[in-house]
Amino acid sequence: MLLNRPSLTRLAALAASAAILVTACGGSTATQSPSAAAAAAAAATPTAAAATAAATPSPTPLITAAPISNDQPGPNGGVVVRWFVGLGTGGQPQQIATQQQVVNDFNNSQKDVYISLEIQDNKVAGNILKTEIAAGNAPDIIGPVGVEGLNLFIDQLADLQPLIQSQNFNMTKFDPSLANFFKMGKGGATIGVPFAVYPSFIWYNKALFDEAKLPYPPTKVGDLYQGKPWDMDAVRALGMKLTVDKNGNDATSANFDPNNIVQWGFDMQWADNSPLAESSLFGASSFLAPDGKTAQVADSVKTGETWFDNGVWKDHFIPNQNQINSDLLAKGNEFQSGNLAMDETHTWYACCVNPAPPAKPIVKSFGWAIAPSYNGKITAKLHADTFAMLKSSKHPDAAFKALAYLAQSGALLTAYGAYPADPSLVQGYKDGVDKQYPDSKLDWSVPQQMLGYVDIPNHQSWVPDYAKAKAAWQAFGTGYRTSASFDVSAELDKLKATLQGIFDAAPDKNP
Repeated sequence: MLLNRPSLTRLAALAASAAILVTACGGSTATQSPSAAAAAAAAATPTAAAATAAATPSPTPLITAAPISNDQPGPNGGVVVRWFVGLGTGGQPQQIATQQQVVNDFNNSQKDVYISLEIQDNKVAGNILKTEIAAGNAPDIIGPVGVEGLNLFIDQLADLQPLIQSQNFNMTKFDPSLANFFKMGKGGATIGVPFAVYPSFIWYNKALFDEAKLPYPPTKVGDLYQGKPWDMDAVRALGMKLTVDKNGNDATSANFDPNNIVQWGFDMQWADNSPLAESSLFGASSFLAPDGKTAQVADSVKTGETWFDNGVWKDHFIPNQNQINSDLLAKGNEFQSGNLAMDETHTWYACCVNPAPPAKPIVKSFGWAIAPSYNGKITAKLHADTFAMLKSSKHPDAAFKALAYLAQSGALLTAYGAYPADPSLVQGYKDGVDKQYPDSKLDWSVPQQMLGYVDIPNHQSWVPDYAKAKAAWQAFGTGYRTSASFDVSAELDKLKATLQGIFDAAPDKNP
């Protein structure tokens, strides 16, 4: 996923071939999701997101051509627009080739605009961009980039809404929730357009459901599960039935041994140790109040993190950190291990259900189900990548024309292994994933439905001094999974106070 996920986050995903799937996912660790790994790298300090293809820095040299000056026409006679790649995915050899071809096709198709492509290594791209901005030599367009990558440069980003209107960029083809998703800048400025999206939902291991003689969870919003609402209570009850100890007792049994669990019922894998990510199932929220300066901990966070904490230490259907890092759960890739029945995660996880060859897949067949509701409302957290424009661009009209072209490129979506925000481009993506997992017979209505229930505010939305604030809330996320004596309520109060201190001292208040 691009600079989108946590320092342990998410990104990366599907492609028309297994090779692209592997490239997108990159490497991941027990504590880090593909996307987040990329995010941290780009800041040099998460690189940007996702999915959504979480890019591992390429070991081969990247394109770092000296950009053509914006003050003179390009080779085709058009206004030069510089496109900066590296904050997220885009550095793998096959991606570089596709990006160059997309640029060449555009430049040869007209004489008004000339795109000059600059690709930097993901590990250093964030610092290079900061240097270029400081030197007054900034590019016009950055991307693909996720929410966390946007956070790093939020003060530098242009509001695209006037250009969307003046150039008649069609926003009606997107789900309304996506059309509003990138209104994240100053005063609600639109700092990106829908491009690559990574909706989240329930992934379930069919074999474990079949073994327990339990029906699969619902695939349509509004459907019941065993005659009751498909909600967080249902997930808890089902998760306990699907949690099994070494003697075959499930977590609802009086004979269940919580010290010898061999199969768990539920988790939100690679959630970046983020309380906002986990609690998103209970409602979207931010640690920053609407006034842009006050720290807050919403009731949904308190409720959600208490639910997860109880699931780990009281009901035992969610693994603790030591269990997550164990061989039983594939040292962090929990669902891939075959010992996790349900996993709430994103489409980019299609990268990593199967282990790298020559290892054989353990999960032979899996399914997708809609996210559960809480108090009658569904919230399915979203990772998304986009293209953004710097407000320093000397040629905003030309830059947006180029940006709009890139944001509608099916070739780029395929190269990045990304689920298209544009429904008309989804078929190619579907075909690639279905080819990778032919036995699963995936229900593609699930991710499409979940795009209508995204978390706004997004769990990765900007807060002052984002990097330091993120480290603070990740410490909370690590803490409750590590210790049974962790006091969620008291620690959330401490986190709120810590965040207030960070916000007060931040140099980037009120974006």
